Amino acid sequence: MTPSALMTLISNFKSKRLRDKKYLAHVRQLGCLVCRTPWCGDAHHITYAEPNALSLKVGDNWVVPLCRNCHFDLHMKGDERKFWDIVDRDPIEWATREWKEWKNGDT
Repeated sequence: MTPSALMTLISNFKSKRLRDKKYLAHVRQLGCLVCRTPWCGDAHHITYAEPNALSLKVGDNWVVPLCRNCHFDLHMKGDERKFWDIVDRDPIEWATREWKEWKNGDT
């Protein structure tokens, strides 16, 4: 692959990943999705929500609120899907619903 083709590929992946600082700030103000601690502080990007793209994070539309302790626990588990199964939460469903409400102005 030529360098210009690689840069085009990278640009295409970047352009499809939504970024919204205001939305991230909004999510950080919500209660932790796992332990329900009010005002969580962290917006965790669900790593498996979009295909991997050269170490780029998934879009900001794929974040969930986590307190610092739950966020740390998630990363220490190593297997994000297993973590969500253990805590019996569906982060994809939550993120999809919250993003839709945010974009519709319902939040």
